[in-house]
Amino acid sequence: MPKLVKLNISGLRNLEVSTLLPSSGFNLIFGENGSGKTSLLEAIYLLGRAKTFRSASRSPILQEGAESCVLHAQLQDGTGLGFSRNKSGEQDLRVNTSTIKNQAELADKLPLQLINAEAFKILEGGPSIRRSFLDWGVFHVEHQFLPYWQGMQRALANRNALLKANSLNSQEIAPWTQEFCQLALQVHGCRESYMQRLQPYLANCLEDLLPDHKISLSYECGWDKTQSLQDQLATRLEQDRRYGHTGLGPHRADIKISVQDKPAADLLSRGQQKLLVIAMKIAQAALLAALNKEQCLFLIDDLPAELDSANRTKVLGMLQQSGEQVFVTGIEAETLLNSLEKREEARLFHVKHGKIRVQESTDYGA
Repeated sequence: MPKLVKLNISGLRNLEVSTLLPSSGFNLIFGENGSGKTSLLEAIYLLGRAKTFRSASRSPILQEGAESCVLHAQLQDGTGLGFSRNKSGEQDLRVNTSTIKNQAELADKLPLQLINAEAFKILEGGPSIRRSFLDWGVFHVEHQFLPYWQGMQRALANRNALLKANSLNSQEIAPWTQEFCQLALQVHGCRESYMQRLQPYLANCLEDLLPDHKISLSYECGWDKTQSLQDQLATRLEQDRRYGHTGLGPHRADIKISVQDKPAADLLSRGQQKLLVIAMKIAQAALLAALNKEQCLFLIDDLPAELDSANRTKVLGMLQQSGEQVFVTGIEAETLLNSLEKREEARLFHVKHGKIRVQESTDYGA
């Protein structure tokens, strides 16, 4: 992935109109709570995902009194990414001068890894969060995955619509069941292949960050693999009709994250959980780099939370070694700088009352 070399921000939350020229390596963003640090990360996230990581509502990202929020990024290879949203919620996405409708195209141009306070949900939340983690990696590595997944979702939606109908016609539902099952196997194959590829990279990351814990990730496909999915759906057709949805398939898949066969969320401390999530995401980035020669852009909000100095240094050291472009926030500049082995390579941004200013790292003692 070409790295982000220029970022223009206008109309986003409390941030003033800004133009940033980030480092291709580490970008350390510091300032008091509420100053706008997280909004700066959000700007980059919006350009890569066309959605915010903070609120499901479409309007709050706009600055009070602003007609629209407009963001633009220039990548190292000259590619331009644009995002805008107006007060009516209308959204415009662009790659160079072309308007795009598919958010997947943005995600492909700017692979992002987000680590924030919500990251713990990978361990504590429901299966859909872990499926999102899994499918991020599959999307970027298994290029045939997206059309399989989209086709499966269409077949699933049509099958569910028939299950909700007042009278169930088995002849009408059979073709959708067959199509769903065929595509489900393709989706499952992509996911299973990806998980097998990910395991050695994850093991390497865990060896550095959590060497004293036997952590395992196992993929559960969403049905009994020893039997045909189509046969299982035929057996439970009446049950699916009562509930109005399809109860088996890749949309029910999960990743079991365990420490010595017990849920990781039950045994690990908060800091250890954060290290595990970070290891999972760095492993994904390492696999992407190995297979596709692409790098991720890491957004890390409030790195110091739950992590002591030694572990902060380990995490940033791994990222520095990988060559990823990183944007990391914290309250104090010294805390962030002291976690970096090569602090002279970092660019420092101070955010205060929505104003973003470049600072010299030499202004802060080691």
